[in-house]
Amino acid sequence: MKFQLLFSALALATATAPLHADVVFMRGYTNLSNNTHTTMYWWNTIQGQATAATSSALDSLAFTATSFAADYYFTDGTNYYRTSQTQSGINEIRSFGSSLTNLLANNHIASYSLSQTFSTNDDFWADSEGNFYRNNSNSGSPSVVKYTSLANLLANVGTGFNYGVTYGAGDTFWSYGGKFYRTNTNNGNVTGIAEYASFQALLNRQVTTTYSASGSEKDVFMAIPAPGAIALVGLAGLVSRRRR
Repeated sequence: MKFQLLFSALALATATAPLHADVVFMRGYTNLSNNTHTTMYWWNTIQGQATAATSSALDSLAFTATSFAADYYFTDGTNYYRTSQTQSGINEIRSFGSSLTNLLANNHIASYSLSQTFSTNDDFWADSEGNFYRNNSNSGSPSVVKYTSLANLLANVGTGFNYGVTYGAGDTFWSYGGKFYRTNTNNGNVTGIAEYASFQALLNRQVTTTYSASGSEKDVFMAIPAPGAIALVGLAGLVSRRRR
């Protein structure tokens, strides 16, 4: 029945929201008292993700192990990843394979050492075309390094770009299907989600649409392909997230 309801909802999304018909938008809630993630919800519209209205969510799954909000969660379009850190900074990337269940259970299947330790303020994220990104966020996000593979991210072999503006230090970045997304944040709260038509548009600050939003800046934000939405009931998926 859960599969039937999910696919019915996705079919409805295709009929009523052609702009995002191939995407399911996910958001992981955060318990601010201990800075851990609690439950992942998903919607067939970005408006649902932005407002975090659980009453309109398609469904939800709980984080079944402690997942600290200080870590960054992201995907290369197939596998899920999370940063790991020490007091010195971020020094490791952990892979959860293609299983959303592994991600929610914090059950990594491999770990990779970074060639250097990065600031815990640096955002790690990715797109669904296999590129990885790291924002230089010591004073917000004035620049970003783009890597064309996980191996290049680990070796820190990438190309740097300037955003041209200092995005908020609490902003979250993610991407799917060539579109890029960023939260607008203020005093620990999400106030909006900005959508960009391309990576270049993100660099040039050319916003396509801004969606009104609410909730904590520490929440997890994801977008997965609708055909892969079976992942939401336990099989596989696709993600992006950061948190400090």
